[in-house]
Amino acid sequence: MSVPSNREYHYKNLRDRYTNCTYVDGNLEITWIQNTSYDLGFLQHIREVTGYVLISHVDIPQVILPRLQIIRGRTTFKLNKWEDEFGLFVSFSQMNTLEMPALRDILGGSAGIFNNYNLCHVKTIRWEEVLSDPKANYRYTYNFTSPERDCPPCHHSCEAGCWGEGAHNCQKFSKLNCSPQCSQGRCFGSKPRDCCHLFCAGGCTGPTQKDCLACKNFYDDGVCKQECPPMQRYNPTNYLWEPNPEGKYAYGATCVRNCPEHLLKDNGACVRTCPPNKMAQNGECVPCNGACPKTCQGEGIVHSGNIDKYKDCTIIEGSLEILDQTFDGYQQVFSNFSFGPRYIKIHPDRLEVFSTLKEISGFINIQGYHPDFKNLSYFRNLEVVGGRQLKENLFASVYIVKTSLRSLELKSLKRVNSGAIVILENDHLCYAQEIDWGKIKKSADHESVIMSNRNTTVCRKYNPFKLK
Repeated sequence: MSVPSNREYHYKNLRDRYTNCTYVDGNLEITWIQNTSYDLGFLQHIREVTGYVLISHVDIPQVILPRLQIIRGRTTFKLNKWEDEFGLFVSFSQMNTLEMPALRDILGGSAGIFNNYNLCHVKTIRWEEVLSDPKANYRYTYNFTSPERDCPPCHHSCEAGCWGEGAHNCQKFSKLNCSPQCSQGRCFGSKPRDCCHLFCAGGCTGPTQKDCLACKNFYDDGVCKQECPPMQRYNPTNYLWEPNPEGKYAYGATCVRNCPEHLLKDNGACVRTCPPNKMAQNGECVPCNGACPKTCQGEGIVHSGNIDKYKDCTIIEGSLEILDQTFDGYQQVFSNFSFGPRYIKIHPDRLEVFSTLKEISGFINIQGYHPDFKNLSYFRNLEVVGGRQLKENLFASVYIVKTSLRSLELKSLKRVNSGAIVILENDHLCYAQEIDWGKIKKSADHESVIMSNRNTTVCRKYNPFKLK
């Protein structure tokens, strides 16, 4: 939850990321929006978040998520202050209302409302209706010396609590008002026969798997299921496994015919990385023929404390970042703002350790400046950037900004599977715009942004024969 260096750019990134988005694969973090003129209407289509929802340092009068039904909490937000792990955490904001009238279920994690100066109505919510994790708690803290805001009442038609003013903000119930016969799930009425199917999350309109508002496990063409249809089925006549024409891959909480291009197929699921003893090949995880190529875990910022871990690696699962701290020395800071080790500076020649690298599954972020950091020949054997994780800025998988580079020299780069290619404001960099990035970048959903580097005319004057 670090403070963005450019608040306007941060807001535009959020807007671009979530406009027309209905399904958030990961965490939804809305933070440091303190210009009250900003509009968060781009959040209106979000229906589901697989991780946690964090809203912090937001000062817009109203934050409205009108269609958000379910927070899965597969990853949770943690604070050293409490043992709780949060599926929803709202803190240090001055908004008047947080309106989530469609929210029915937080499957994993607690709910925390911490020191929000003007926030109304959240104390009226029956959180035991929303929280499904048996270990979950609701924590409300207000430590300011000024008294809490005097809030308007809920609409007279509300059964109990509300998310804001008006009948449309009344809290809806599908658990606390159920018959005891529905104790293992939710209901659509108070009668013993009005129980939702056990595969439902957040409520239902009827008793079958097709009537769920959301699915506890997997959604498959309008039906909630425990598992996706397997890719193979057993034929008892000939005692063989055969391809299942109805088979689908598990992608988050959805069953799909094919995995998104940036993910890999493995054992009936869409995965970011292959398990041990398998390697990525043509979008699938296949058994290694003998010893697998050496796969190393990307540890983010490269520094003197981790650079030797990349020796002889051919694949990096994760992402790499070469920043000013790489060359100047890196101070590790933990999430509770305590300091870890201080790592000494390194010379760019130490990057030669990456000469064996052929593939990065995530993104590569280069923003380092050093007089001897003139090209990327250290990555001369790099063939593929997967983009299974993207850098937030412009959703880039190749991000080269404000460096001392004079040429790229990525001679082997063949594919950027997903994400944008961003090469900006490198004052000495020549010929980046001469490369046909369209042949390398495979995703039509992301752009190539190559601009504000060294002028081509100047480059040709100093080196008229060099093309890239």
